[in-house]
Amino acid sequence: MHNAQRTILLSILMLSLIMAAALFSGCSPNGDSQKLSSYTIDVTYNDNQKALAGKMTLDYRNNYDVELGELAFHLYPAAYREGARFKPVDTQDIAQAYPNGENFGGITVPSVLLGGKEAEHRLGGQDDDILYVTLKNALMPGASVKIEMTFNVSIPNMRHRFGWFDKTVNLGNFYPIACVYENGAFVTDPYYAWGDPFYSECANYTVSITAPAKFTAATSGRVETEYAGTEHVKSTSVIEKARDFAVVLGEFSQKEAVTSDGVKVLYYYHDDPTPELSLAAALDSVKTFSNLFGGYPYKTFSTVQTAFLNGGMEYPGLTYISDRLSGELYREVIIHEAAHQWWYGGVGNNQVKHAWVDEALAEYSTTLFYEKNPSYNVTYNKRIADALSNYTIYCDLYKNRPDFSTSMNRRLPDFRGALEYTCMTYIKGQIMMDSLRANIGDEAFFAGLKNYFSDNLYGVGSPELLCAAFETASKKQLAPFFTAWADGKIQVFAN
Repeated sequence: MHNAQRTILLSILMLSLIMAAALFSGCSPNGDSQKLSSYTIDVTYNDNQKALAGKMTLDYRNNYDVELGELAFHLYPAAYREGARFKPVDTQDIAQAYPNGENFGGITVPSVLLGGKEAEHRLGGQDDDILYVTLKNALMPGASVKIEMTFNVSIPNMRHRFGWFDKTVNLGNFYPIACVYENGAFVTDPYYAWGDPFYSECANYTVSITAPAKFTAATSGRVETEYAGTEHVKSTSVIEKARDFAVVLGEFSQKEAVTSDGVKVLYYYHDDPTPELSLAAALDSVKTFSNLFGGYPYKTFSTVQTAFLNGGMEYPGLTYISDRLSGELYREVIIHEAAHQWWYGGVGNNQVKHAWVDEALAEYSTTLFYEKNPSYNVTYNKRIADALSNYTIYCDLYKNRPDFSTSMNRRLPDFRGALEYTCMTYIKGQIMMDSLRANIGDEAFFAGLKNYFSDNLYGVGSPELLCAAFETASKKQLAPFFTAWADGKIQVFAN
């Protein structure tokens, strides 16, 4: 995710200094799609009720080395219900997230079937946001089971990943999605208000959505079939080896282009005075990052202008760009979110436990984009200088707090708020990548980025794997470097 606060952080911090304001209190690498789980989802959107009625069939494959007696699913829309323990937005953001007043959504799962018969299931997790399904027989490694579910979703009126506002309906994380199993248990972290509290493994998706005829569906994946009636439209989209799937419904205009590698780049918008520049930023991003890191992982890339609280949000094959932004900042977010197609989409990571990994890479990749595309009139040196200045001001402002820390290596709930999270993952992460490049040289640095992408494509990355990729490329021992930066032992100063 691109947080618009990051881009305007310097002015916020200067204002804070003046006013003395308080602080904002795996799937297998190179996975064979035939060996992955497969979701088939069919949903109907009711615009009057602002609700979804869905059916899902999951051919779940046990790609772990242990037998499983039950499965667990994240129900992320549960965070949007009234009474949820973990709110989807921070208290300070409620007014902006809910321009028409705070309201609620949610999800229910009326039925779960195994072999056509009702399966034993229950809600659990820290916030009744995990669905546990008991299997009739233990699922052995390499074996598969078919699970059928119906689910009903109510959509809140808000500007967020999941919500409707004005002419757009954001359907991010809208369906039950299988939890990752690691270290002897399912990973069942709840929905946190800052960062991207999601962690999932690659699967194949076929998703059909029926909506009123006024809507166009922008989706992860390529549209394979489409029906347009007088009252409703239905489209079916397919994407393989994707970490999750998202949809935005809207009354959109559309532009598109195709790269020399055959990737279709689509831009959906409803209020953009220069849509050709936005499409160009998306197209140039796919070209630039493919050259720098490795080929784009999917067949289509959709950039969508929509109602969103922060700057932007990434999903495989699809990104949100907030319609609150404009001009150069708008295009910067397009570029940053496109970079996430490599660092989150292609190579995943646990975004709750190691949020800095994909955000540091995506933010630094944005700087590399400007370095390689001088026509955008943003220089590499200016980007790094701004990062150093912003980080130094933040540290000067808060260094005397007893709980002050510059550790990047924290779980999302361990950050004090969105501002600290932004400084330690985006800003400090970018400075770290610049330092690494100076340390090992351009040849080893860019080889390391390509190593990390190719070695972990469609898999789950980590700080250790990132370090290993650069050690292989540079033939240097870099664990002390990464550890010192991640643990907060490095002192950073602006020149």
